[in-house]
Amino acid sequence: MKGKMTKWLMLAMFALVLALAGCSSQTNNDPGGSEEAPTDSADTTDDSAATGEDEVTIRVAWWGGQERHDMTLQAIDLFEAEYPHITVEPEYTGWDGYWERLNTQAAGNNLPDVINMDNSKLNEYNSRDLLVDLAPFIDAGTINLDDVDDVYQEINHDGDRVLAVSLGANSLATVFNRDLFEEHGIELEPGYTYGDLVDAMLKIKASADGEFYGFDFANAEYELFFSYARQNGQSVFNADGTGLGFEEGALVDFFTLVQDMVNEGAGPTHDITMSYIDGGNAMIGDGTAAVQMAASNQIIGLSQSTDYELGLNLLPSLEGGQHGNWIRPSMSFAISQHSKQQEAAALFIDFFTNSLEAHELLKADRGVPISSKVREHLAPLVDGPVQETFEFLELVAEYTSPADPLSPPGESEVRGSFLRIVETLKYDRITPEEAAKQFIQEAEAVLN
Repeated sequence: MKGKMTKWLMLAMFALVLALAGCSSQTNNDPGGSEEAPTDSADTTDDSAATGEDEVTIRVAWWGGQERHDMTLQAIDLFEAEYPHITVEPEYTGWDGYWERLNTQAAGNNLPDVINMDNSKLNEYNSRDLLVDLAPFIDAGTINLDDVDDVYQEINHDGDRVLAVSLGANSLATVFNRDLFEEHGIELEPGYTYGDLVDAMLKIKASADGEFYGFDFANAEYELFFSYARQNGQSVFNADGTGLGFEEGALVDFFTLVQDMVNEGAGPTHDITMSYIDGGNAMIGDGTAAVQMAASNQIIGLSQSTDYELGLNLLPSLEGGQHGNWIRPSMSFAISQHSKQQEAAALFIDFFTNSLEAHELLKADRGVPISSKVREHLAPLVDGPVQETFEFLELVAEYTSPADPLSPPGESEVRGSFLRIVETLKYDRITPEEAAKQFIQEAEAVLN
């Protein structure tokens, strides 16, 4: 009897389990239930699993203003839609503090996967073994540079190693106020000299109502000297980056030019320049300067801050027509050695190089696109200042010469020394001859 009872209890419990299982199944599939119904395995598999690709996250760092941030974030959305297995964590800030932040991350072995690089910093980061060689990704086609002419990329090489991919091309330029030029009958055609520039600024100053400062150096005398040295058949640094590449006399002449322009009223004093920079303003925007030293793509941002019509022109040349122009990357993307997702980082760089849809959003803010297909696609779509940058690079190509080698490690200290000395020079506290000797001594100490 006991055995029969046990058997009966076991059958009853088994029936109860089946009933509970049926009840649970009905609850989970009830559209009106409180829990979301599970889908079958085909529906729950995401795109990355379907293609056999693991989900990864990459960090991408860049500098810029709010408009660049917004455009870049929109382009990142497009990238994530094309590569759903890759999530991008953006890290962006203004230029001020960008390099300090990267240096802190580098010290902690925590650099982002993709880092926005300036030409002046590439060799410094390369010398610290912080950058991945991109050549294997280019050779494999992960980063497709088939439509990129060498002139847009050659400066980013270290021998056979590729340190970065340019995000856009620009050139050193002068931005000029077309309205003021037309009002005073001024034309500065390619080949105009520094003397022609000074005369034009003094002509406008003589009839200006209110304050007028002429040519705004924009605290970029160091960059201007790169062109001046090239016009003399020299360079700021020697070929291997172990020293300076110019004669002392060329620097004396340049410092004399800067000091004379300030003293004659054809250029602003240092305190006026810095008051505009610190305030986030531009003299050319309010009409207190007629010409500004700039990178060519800066006309886009400058035009947004003024009602004046602005244009681009070559830098002044030496007597006899020597030019110092060259086409250069405005900025570049590199992959850090800290990256554990280098393949995904390479896909990101490829997308920002070749995606037509992304460049429709980015609007050549980082310079004229390096891909010929992208340039051809954008050319009929852009106008105003953006179109000006496209046309200007075509002009520069007629007067260009090969680029200087990348600046060596220590370039930041050299630049800092140069600008400190220029400040002293503008206040007449030092002669051009003394300034040249002091800079050469300080620079050589950094480089050697």
